[in-house]
Amino acid sequence: MDELFALAERGGISVTGLINPRSQGLKKLKVNLGRLSEREAAELLSRNPKVMYRPLLTDGKRLVVGFNPEQMEKLIE
Repeated sequence: MDELFALAERGGISVTGLINPRSQGLKKLKVNLGRLSEREAAELLSRNPKVMYRPLLTDGKRLVVGFNPEQMEKLIE
């Protein structure tokens, strides 16, 4: 679970920022993202990794969350 906190920190976002609110899996779970603590969000992602934004790209220092061509290009430059 610590990996999720490190990943989020690399992207300058919260752990809840890794969760895709439009994920079908999340909708099935009927989770209220606004009420999740960071620890609860990490537990949710650990149990249900498919609710995470995809793709996640990193160069070891920075993180691009979701399909964002502009940010992806900046990462690989």
